[in-house]
Amino acid sequence: MEIEIFPDRPDLLSHETMARAARSFLGGITSPCSLQVKKGMESMVVSPTMESVRPHVFAAIVRGVDQGSSEAQRDRFVQSLMDHQEKLHTTLGRRRRAVSIGVHDLNNIKGPFRVTSDDGSSAFTPLGAEEKMTLVEILESHPKGREYSHLVEPSEGFPLISDSEGRVISFPPVINGVATTVTTGTTDFLIDVTGWDRRACIAAMRLIALSLSERGGVIESVEVTQYDGSTWSIDMEPVQHLVPTTLVSMILGEDPGHEAVGSSISRMGGNLVGRENMGSTAGGSRWDGEHEDVPGYLIEMPSWRFDILHPVDVVEDIAIGIGLDQLPAQDSEMNLPGSPLEGASMERRIRQSIRALGVHEVQTLTLTSEARDFEAVRLDSGGAVTRIRNPITREHGILRQSVLPSLLSVLAANRHHELPHRIFELGAIVIDHHNSTSVAWACAERNAGFTSAKGYALSLLRDLGSSESEIVLSEGAPGYGPWLAGRVAVVKIRGREIGSFGEIDPSISSVFGLRVPVHAGEFDVHALTELLPDPLA
Repeated sequence: MEIEIFPDRPDLLSHETMARAARSFLGGITSPCSLQVKKGMESMVVSPTMESVRPHVFAAIVRGVDQGSSEAQRDRFVQSLMDHQEKLHTTLGRRRRAVSIGVHDLNNIKGPFRVTSDDGSSAFTPLGAEEKMTLVEILESHPKGREYSHLVEPSEGFPLISDSEGRVISFPPVINGVATTVTTGTTDFLIDVTGWDRRACIAAMRLIALSLSERGGVIESVEVTQYDGSTWSIDMEPVQHLVPTTLVSMILGEDPGHEAVGSSISRMGGNLVGRENMGSTAGGSRWDGEHEDVPGYLIEMPSWRFDILHPVDVVEDIAIGIGLDQLPAQDSEMNLPGSPLEGASMERRIRQSIRALGVHEVQTLTLTSEARDFEAVRLDSGGAVTRIRNPITREHGILRQSVLPSLLSVLAANRHHELPHRIFELGAIVIDHHNSTSVAWACAERNAGFTSAKGYALSLLRDLGSSESEIVLSEGAPGYGPWLAGRVAVVKIRGREIGSFGEIDPSISSVFGLRVPVHAGEFDVHALTELLPDPLA
């Protein structure tokens, strides 16, 4: 069975939590909003030096987990537990940057536990290795170390979790130690969560604990002394939300009533406590847009429901619990006339003009690389470059400042097709961290040259309402940009530069794998809009 989970429901990412939600939603079996937590005797102390390393640290214990009756069932449990961790790392954890989770066999370690920042010289045997490695060696040569080394800043220190006897438990957010490996015989678990996002860390801790408790485990608190001296222990108590009946009516079309709301919210794992006026002090979150005398529903939702941030989210759960097909049909009470966006008229006119030349429009990614946007076409940045913090690939590390390199890449990808290839794009660029719009064309054909490019440029400008007396063409600087020396023109209208056009230098074409003549051009749409306003507007 394959089930798709939307990103806003991380509480459904394990078999156990999915089964818990399904029991109440499909089976009519009410699941309590809270879980009992046994006060434990273990503790964890976080060093003050962790403030600049990974400031939020949490821990809990779950004892007596039933892995299953057969070896196959136990194997599947261990695999599903690891899968659950990685799913939370990817979603809540932002690939371990915001949250990292460690699950350990408690029987092989002894508290109290310590969390410190190390200089990198401490050594232990990490998962997947047979010999001890220092923390520096793990980052340099271990597969997981190389994958997550960008999350550790050596100058600030290496985070390290150890037990009372000095055994290393974990090197978050990179890897755990072999000594605490979870096996098919593990029944008692220590969970540690570290990171930079406190709310997401606590949510991840509760979700792992909930998953293990669904297998018969008993959740036990660990008193964690944070870097600032404050203490934290896990709790699984529900969060109250005070939702005005007027908000329910506004979103759903009508107030379903006390019984229907109670039934629907129960299906979603919550509990309707009763009705309170909005002036009541009850409720952990509330809708501030109503008078104090307006009645509201006091609803409890599980604390592990990370997606519920506001009473509106509770109303969404009410709608899902009732069934979207059961909600009343309601026509919109608003009838607003449409109006074109600013700049839409100019973009329409540009498209009409270039299409009339037999050029096909394409749409490419705004994400690109410095190698393609600057180096490959001999251009310098026109301002500050907007970079992606965690790019998926090297080719998507920045937001482009020019459209033309993307068009040359499209021509390169289609070079095995019959000529001619004539394409253009009217798309977004980002310079100095501000959005702008640019239009560019690129044509690969046997007779492509400067004369063809000039014809395209003047035809476009004439269609936009510019007179030939306003247009000034000057020769572009040789060796700058993708242009062939002597066959490039810079275009100015009433003294303002709007772009350039010309013949692509064969040395640039060869970088993109093109062996045919190419003429091209690129204009600043914002400048065109200011210089050539729509005469019909």
